[in-house]
Amino acid sequence: MDPVAQVSRWLTGEGRFVGGNRELLEQLCGLIVDVGVPLARSWLHIRALRPGFAGVSRIWRRGQKIEERFLDHGFEKTSAYLNSPVRFVVEHRDLREWRLDSGKALPFPVLEELRAAGYVHYAIAPIIFSDGTANAISWTTDRSGGFSAADLQFFAEILPGLSLLVEVKSLRRFATSVLATYVGREPGELILKGQVRRGSVRTIRAALMLADLRDFSAMSDALPPAAVIETLNQYFDCVIPPITRRGGEVMEIMGDGVLAIFNENGQRSARQACQAAYDAAGEGLEALERTNRDRPAGSQPLNAGFALHHGEVSYGNIGAGDRLDFTVVGPDVNLTSRIERLNRELDRHMIMSKAFVDNLDRPMFEIGHFQLRGFSRMQLLFGPPNT
Repeated sequence: MDPVAQVSRWLTGEGRFVGGNRELLEQLCGLIVDVGVPLARSWLHIRALRPGFAGVSRIWRRGQKIEERFLDHGFEKTSAYLNSPVRFVVEHRDLREWRLDSGKALPFPVLEELRAAGYVHYAIAPIIFSDGTANAISWTTDRSGGFSAADLQFFAEILPGLSLLVEVKSLRRFATSVLATYVGREPGELILKGQVRRGSVRTIRAALMLADLRDFSAMSDALPPAAVIETLNQYFDCVIPPITRRGGEVMEIMGDGVLAIFNENGQRSARQACQAAYDAAGEGLEALERTNRDRPAGSQPLNAGFALHHGEVSYGNIGAGDRLDFTVVGPDVNLTSRIERLNRELDRHMIMSKAFVDNLDRPMFEIGHFQLRGFSRMQLLFGPPNT
C-alpha cells in the first residue's frame, strides 16, 4: 500500500482511538518509520488553555521515550520562541525545510543545535485548527542525504488528516481540563459522560470539609482589590492542594470559603475518607502558619476555620434552564456550615462532628454539646487533641 494511504488510513481508523496527542505522536512516528520514511526525531507543539501552562511540546526520538515539556504563560514573548522556526512557520503557515549538513549558517539557534547533534535535514509545518489557531510539528532525519522529495511530499499529504486528529484530541483534553479546573475532576468526568440534566443527582456518603478565611470582610475593606485577590490566592494555595492530593473534590469556592468532599467509593471507606479530610485540614493549617511567617511585617495574618463532618449528600446538577451547578446539597452540608461558624466564636481552627470523629482511629478533644441553628438536636462537637 502507498505510504500516504497507509498512514492516512491509520489516522482515520486506529489513530482516532489512542488516548491523546502524546500517544498519537508516539504511534504515528513508529508507523512513519515502518513505511520507510527515515524519521529520527519529531516535535509536536500545541498551545493549551490551562491555569498552570500555556502550551505543551512533545519530542519523539527514535528508540527513546517521548519527552514532554510544558510552556509557561507568556512563552510567546521569550527569545527562545521569537527566534525559533515555530514562530516562523506559524506566521508563514506553510511547510518549510532546512538542510543541516550544508555547512551554511542556519537562521535559528535550534537548527544549529540539531546539526551539532548529528541531524542532517529538518522540516516543519503548521497544524492549523479550525478556529485559526496555529500549532506546529517538525520532522528531522539523520540519514545521509536527508529527506527525499517524496518524503517531504509524504509529510505534506498526511498533514490535513493529522491536523484534524490533533485538534480533536486537543479539544477533548481542553474540555476535560476546563471542567476539572472549574467544577472538579470527578464532576468533570461525570459531565463529560452525560450527567448534564437538571435534577440528575445521586445520594452519596462523604466526609465534608468547609474552610473559611477569617476577617475577610475587614481585609477586603482595607486592601485594594489587587491585594485582596493576591491574598485570597495565597490562602487557596495553602488550603486546596492538600485536598486534591488526598483525592478530595473542591465543590465550591464561595468568596473566601472552600467546600470540599471526600466521597466513599469502591476504593475508599468512610474511615479512609474521614482520615483523608482530617489530614488535609491539618496540612492546610500548617501551610497557613508557614505562609504567615513569610508575609510582610505588619500584614494581616491568614487565619482559617475548618469544619469536618461525615454524612449523606445529594451530588449532582441543580439550577435553572441552561445554567446549572454541579455541587452537593443537603442537611449535612448545612450542618457543616453551622459547625464552621463556631470556630470564630470558640476561637478554634478546627471543629469536628461526632459522626466524623466516630470514623477516626484516634482520640479527639470533646468540646461539648451545642444547639445549632436549624437543627433540633444538640450536636456533640470535637476538636483536635492538645488544642
